[in-house]
Formats: sequence, structure tokens, C-alpha cells
Amino acid sequence: MERILELAKQRADHAEVFRIERNHLPVCYRGGKIATVEAEDMVGTTLRVIVNGRLGFSSTTHPTEAEELVDRAVAAAQVGPEISLAFPDVVVRYGQTAVYDPAVAALTAADLIETGNAMVGTVLAAFPDIGISAEMSRAIENVTVMNTHGGHVSYSKTLYQAFAAILMTLHEDRAELEHGYSGTHLDDGPMDVANQAVWRFNNCHRVVPLRGGRLPVIFTSLSFRGIYVPLYFALNGMAAHRKTSLLAERIGDKVAHEAFSIADDPAMPTLPGSCPCDDEGVPTRRLPLIERGVFRNFFYDLRAAGLAGVASTGNGFKKGSLYEGFRLDAPPSGYPANFVLEPGELTLEQMIGDIKHGIIVDDVIGAGQGNNLNGEFSMSVALGYKVENGEITGRIKDVMVAGNIFDLLPNLRGMTRQRFSEDTLFGRYLVPWTCFDDVSVATQ
Repeated sequence: MERILELAKQRADHAEVFRIERNHLPVCYRGGKIATVEAEDMVGTTLRVIVNGRLGFSSTTHPTEAEELVDRAVAAAQVGPEISLAFPDVVVRYGQTAVYDPAVAALTAADLIETGNAMVGTVLAAFPDIGISAEMSRAIENVTVMNTHGGHVSYSKTLYQAFAAILMTLHEDRAELEHGYSGTHLDDGPMDVANQAVWRFNNCHRVVPLRGGRLPVIFTSLSFRGIYVPLYFALNGMAAHRKTSLLAERIGDKVAHEAFSIADDPAMPTLPGSCPCDDEGVPTRRLPLIERGVFRNFFYDLRAAGLAGVASTGNGFKKGSLYEGFRLDAPPSGYPANFVLEPGELTLEQMIGDIKHGIIVDDVIGAGQGNNLNGEFSMSVALGYKVENGEITGRIKDVMVAGNIFDLLPNLRGMTRQRFSEDTLFGRYLVPWTCFDDVSVATQ
């Protein structure tokens, strides 16, 4: 990395080198049986340069490719966007912090197989004819960021992950679920995935009719991703700078029910997005976004912060878009680390028991559809249940929920005490199950 930085100094005004070393050990299941076990090692390096006020970027997975990396970045800067940012001068060797668990790092293939067999076996014991594919994995990551301002940060992180894709065939019908778990520490997350799958499919055997309208709707932690997307756009610092966020110039306004408080929190050690610094080397911290219904802050990476004339909040992460995970070949942009929603006071039984006629939305198709910049969401219910007189009466089909996030948030009816960590296609978050009144529910 030092050599890359020295070469870049000779041809650029400013430069930053990012490197990730990753050891990944996955165990994959197909049809409920082990299909593959194969360790993967990866070393990835990226370079950002600023030449005459323009940004250039390049990446490589070849550790010795220094000159070529610099050549490509400098060439890209000739046609790159004009940019205003200052790389941080932070110097911290974080090492093995709270996001590193030696117990995860020590996991062997045999350990993962034992847990994977238990996870898959729990589902198959309840539903022997169900189709299931799954994956258990552990990863060790070493991240380093260096720049020409003297910044030099590094840390180590572990990830413990499980995923299951399940298909149940029911009398010429079928119910599907894709659900996973991701955390930094060794815990019962994989078995929670299995036990929750059993609960879900126990409610799937009977399809019941539903009368649509304006109904109370419970969003599980899995379906919360449909709410996450318009929230992301509303709270994004770049969107605020461009005046495309509905919250632009509304800091201090009440935008949600007073029981609704959400923050971006990279400091919670067990959550998968937690890290001591972002991918630009800026130290991370808990950032209140909405507190007791009042809008407090946007999140920023270095570029958005430079344009807005504010400080980065430590939210520069390497994702190609909202709909992707980490991407080595993507320069950092503004994304949350972990959205964390404060819990409520209800048990799930109390939340369901208080509903006379409503639904539970458990999994969705089309999260991210609708005019998200305007706060709108529109989702087809992939897996959901009807609640009648305080009880789940069966599964619902051909149902859609839609609305605007800023009409939804003031109508918060309640939240569960228990929270669930989700690592979804759109982002990572820790949320309770949430119930909102007066949600538009349409049936076909």
C-alpha cells in the first residue's frame, strides 16, 4: 500500500488507498444436503486520486499491481467528476476491536456443518417435504485505509452468517421464504432463522380471503426493508444537498410519532454493519436521525459533506448502489452502517391481540418500487397473514400495501420489545416488529 501511495503522490494532488483482506469459509446446502465446502481468500485494493480537482478511481485484486492501478486511476481522473473533499488525517490502528470475535475466527468447516445441519434439520423435522437450500459461513476481514494527508487506519472484523431459501408446496399453491442472519459474534442467529421459519410456515397451510381497505398492518423485521428504502432517500445527505430529500431544511421538525426513534449506529458490536471507521477512514459514531419523532440529522460521506459544507458522519461505504452489498470496484458513497430503531413495549402476542381486522406483512416483492424520493412505497406481499379478532387465521395472497413513509410514521400503533437484526439486499438494520394504523391494503 505504501508503494501505491508513493507512486500516486508523484502524479496526483491527493490520493487514498483502500485494502481489504478477506478469508471466507462457506458451507452450502442444496435440497437439505451439503453441496459444497470451499474456503475463499481475497485481497482487494482500490485507489482514489484527485488530479486538478477531478476524481479518478481504480481497483484490483492483484496485490502486486501497483503501477497499473495508479495508471488507471490517473487516466480516469482526466474525465472524472469535479470533486471537493479532504481525506482525513486520522491515524488509528484499531486492531481486534468489539467487531472481532475470536470464537468466530476459530470456526472450522466441521463447526459450520454442525450448526448448518441443526438449522436445516429443525426445518425438515417440522416439514419433511419442504424444499430448502441454505448456507452457513464465517469470514475474517482486515481493512486498511491510507491517504496522502497522513491518514492511516486499520481494523479486523469477523462475520458469522446463515441463510435459508425455503419452498413449501401446498395443494397446487406454494409459499416461499428467503431469510438470513448476519452478525459479528458467535450466537444463536442460525437457529433463530430455523425456528422463525417453522413459525412462519405453520401459518401458511390455509389461504384465507381478505377484505382490503385502510387497515392496521404489522411489518415484521424482514418486511421492514420496504420502509427502509424511502427512509434511506429521505435521510441521505447527498439528497439533502440536491434538495431531492423531503426532509431538506426540516431539521427540528416533527416527522413521526413520538415513540419513533431511529439512529445509524456502527458502534453496536454484534451488528453486521458495525465498524470503527468507514471505508474512507473516518471514525464512525452513533448518529441520531429521528429522535422521538423529531428529525435530527442526515448522514454524509466525504463527498456529500464537502458539497454541503459540513463534516462527514463516517458513512462512506463501498456499495455500487442501494441494492447491492459491498463492492470492491465501487468508490465510497453515503450509506447507513446499521439503522437501529428503538424498541416498543409490546409482546408480539399483545400486538396481534389488539387487532380486530388487519394483516401481518412478513416478506415482500418489489421493495424499493414506487417514487422513493417522494417517500412513497409500494409492495406486493410475498408472505403475509390475516389477523382477525386478535388471532392469525391464515395466509393471504394477491395483496399489496402502499403509501407514503411520512404519512405512515405518524400513525405508529405500537412496536415489540424484541428487536431483530436483518442483513438485506437494501441494507442492514435492527428493528422491532412495527404496527401502523390506516395503511392502504389492496386485494386482487
